[in-house]
This record gives sequence, C-alpha cells and structure tokens, in this order.
Amino acid sequence: MGKMLEGVRILDLSMNLPGPYCTMLLSDLGADVIKIEEPRIGDQARVLNEPFFDQLNRGKRSVKLNLKNPAGREAFLELAKHSDAVLESFRPGVVKRLGVDYEAVSAVNRRIVYCSISGFGQDGPMKDVPCHDLNIISLTGIQHMTGVRGGPPVMPSVLIADTATGTLAALAIVSALWQRAVKDRGQYLDVSMYDSCFSWQHIHASFLLSGYEYGAGEGMLSGAAPSYNLYRAADGKYISIGAVEPHFWAGICRALNKDHLIGKQFASGEEAEEARKELQELFLTKTSDQWMEILGPPGLCVAPVLTLRESLDHPQARHRNVLVSTEVNGAVLSQLNCPIKGTGLQQPEARKGPVLGGHNSEVFREIGMSPEEIQGLEQRGAFSP
Repeated sequence: MGKMLEGVRILDLSMNLPGPYCTMLLSDLGADVIKIEEPRIGDQARVLNEPFFDQLNRGKRSVKLNLKNPAGREAFLELAKHSDAVLESFRPGVVKRLGVDYEAVSAVNRRIVYCSISGFGQDGPMKDVPCHDLNIISLTGIQHMTGVRGGPPVMPSVLIADTATGTLAALAIVSALWQRAVKDRGQYLDVSMYDSCFSWQHIHASFLLSGYEYGAGEGMLSGAAPSYNLYRAADGKYISIGAVEPHFWAGICRALNKDHLIGKQFASGEEAEEARKELQELFLTKTSDQWMEILGPPGLCVAPVLTLRESLDHPQARHRNVLVSTEVNGAVLSQLNCPIKGTGLQQPEARKGPVLGGHNSEVFREIGMSPEEIQGLEQRGAFSP
C-alpha cells in the first residue's frame, strides 16, 4: 500500500496549528504538501517554536510567494492548475481580496478541492471576530465543563479546537477528493473551529438536549460518578477508573473488598460523594504502583495518570512506535508518529521543517516552467516581500 495519498498535491496557505496539523496528517499519508508562505518570515510558527514547526511541517515543501503582488498571484494560480487541493486559514474575505479564493482557483482548475479553515466559519455575525483556541472552547461550552464541581474552569493544556479542526479538515478534504473521483467535480469546504468543537460536545449535548443539564464535575462522565473518576494514591500520583460497564465496576469493588459499593456505580448527589470519599480514603493507603498491581492484571479499566515523559516511555507507546526518530546533524530528532497505521502503510520519518522558499525553483520546474520563466517571476517580485 505504501503511501495512500501518493500523487495528491496540496497547496497549503495556512500557518500555526489547525491548517498545518491538517496537512501534516495528509503529508504523513503520502500527499505532496507545498507550503505557500509569505516571503518575510513565512509561517509564524518558524519564529514561535522551531521544534513545533518541525513536527507539523515535516515532509512538506516550501514555496515563498507574495500574493499581494500580481506576479505572486499569477504564480499561485499556475500552481493551482496542477494541484488537487488548496487549504487556507485567513480571515473570511482575505483570499478574495488577494485574488486566490475558490472562485479564482476553480476558474483555472474546475476539479480543485478548496478548504477554508476559520474561527467561526465564512458567514454569521461572528465571522470576522479574531480568536484562538481558548476563545473557541470558551464559546462552545467545553471550557465551562472542564473543572471540578463548584470550582473555577481549568484550562486544558491540549489545544482542543485547533487539533479537532485540523483533523476534521483532513477528513473533509479526503472525502471531497473521493467525491471528485466519483463525480468528476471539485468542492468548496467551510470548516470552522467553532463547529468542530460543537461536534466534540456530543455526550454533554445529548444529555442537555434530552432534558438533563449539569455543570463541571456533575455529569456521569465528568467527575460525579464514583466509577468514572480520578483517585489520589499514597505517593501523590493518581489512578484513573473508567468503569462504564457494570461488570468492570463490580470487579473493581470486589478487588477492593468494597462489594457494598457495587450498586453505587452511577450514584449522584450525596450518595456519590460518600462513595467517592470512601474510595479516596482507601486509595491513600497504597502507592499508585501497588494499586496497579492489584487492579491492573484483571483488566478492569484502570490506569495510572502518567506524565507526558512517562507516557512516551511506556511499553505500549514503544511497541506502537508513537515516536519516530532520525539523526540530524549528529543529534537525534524525535517526533510524534502518524496515528494512522495499517498493513503495508509507510510511516513518516522525523524531519526538520522545510527552509522558507527552499523549493521555489524545484516546484515551478515540476509544473513545466523554464528557468527563464521562473527568473521572470522573481524579477517581477513574485517571491519578494
């Protein structure tokens, strides 16, 4: 099978996280991703965090273009003629002002798949409002639901909105490419961080819409139930219990000699609080490792709460090749692997991100431009700030 998306060329106008994460997934699966970067500093992640930039942009090629210059716009549309998809993450309306929106691109390539990533979508009263991940999860109820009962919201360290949006954009692009293969037509895709986060609220929203409303730490799966919770051990570390199924919960209670708690799996209110308190007192009598020796072998949906370093060194992570490594200039470069694995799939290599504009000549030669034509674009300011 090798690389599933081999032969697919994607022009990536995005920067920072949602878009580059989307195209990292597609690149890992074999797509030829060409980063279209403004000529001064390129993707802002280059100066914000180099390892972060390398992780998200391994395997991609960089072409610097000044899209505000007519020659740069001309060069982009020429690339678009020979590409399968375009991804952009400007504010709504920017690509139209630059002359590289879906209408302009589809005019030169009717089969193009064009995906726009934005905070709130391409329409609506908030379409022009600037935002980042934290703002989006705040507006979609995720931030409110992240915390303990009666306490303040707790900021998640994982960039939920950015990563969810990048993942769904990748799915949207691949789906549109399949539609094109079947129906021979391109597609415009409007993927927003706002909509993406609502799609991750399926559990809480399903309860709310059926008449059961609760806040942080009050839902069955958000801290209220004794059977789905975190417990502190004697060494200060935590154990997670995720016993949603009755037989797992019953097995845990029996292993802890707490058979009387079997019927309180999804207790609520004061009854749940008493059960959690009783279990917490018990868990403080042994270390997390000791509890895992008792609860781990029976396979009861129990796990230690690991640090990131511990998680990456876990035997399962090593077996699944969660990290890929290579040697770069005498030093080992390690990065997170592609999460998609399968028979015969070629895994990506750990790599540095591309040099800004390092592939200008190479990419334009591939679409049939002569050295003189490329030099002409350069002289007209296509590659300059």
